Amino acid sequence: MIIDLSSLVTNLKECIDIDKNVDVTSLDLSNTNIRKLNNTYFKGKITRISDDTFSLVGVLSGTMVLPDDITLEDVDYNYEIQIDENFGENIENNENNIEIVQNTIDILPFLWQNIIVEIPLKVVGDKSRNKTTQGNGWRLISEDEVNTSNNSPFSDLQKLLDSKGRSE
Repeated sequence: MIIDLSSLVTNLKECIDIDKNVDVTSLDLSNTNIRKLNNTYFKGKITRISDDTFSLVGVLSGTMVLPDDITLEDVDYNYEIQIDENFGENIENNENNIEIVQNTIDILPFLWQNIIVEIPLKVVGDKSRNKTTQGNGWRLISEDEVNTSNNSPFSDLQKLLDSKGRSE
């Protein structure tokens, strides 16, 4: 999403309003859990703070299609990200790597970084919420249950050793 900053640099405008769909077709989703991005939209503005520093403020929204953690089926995850960031040539901690080239910037890499941060750690769709977690001879246990001594494969051995120690 390339934005022309010429009107800010020449003081013709105080801000540049952005109200656009974001083209995410060029993004590489292969190293993420994201299967697809839908309805990605940015509404905000860019203002000039000083000669070489600008501010990007707005809301990035859309839908990520992610795999369900239980069934691996597609689940829609809606997101809305508040963005408030300064960028420019001489900002000391310009970790966003937004470069101004001939009075234009591409804010898509910065928007992509914000989408990546918004990916949830666990995704469970409506269909998976009431899935059976036990069956004939098996049951799904939580991590808390794994960490208790009752589920230890050596708990029966420990009980035997404890009973031998008491009888002596």
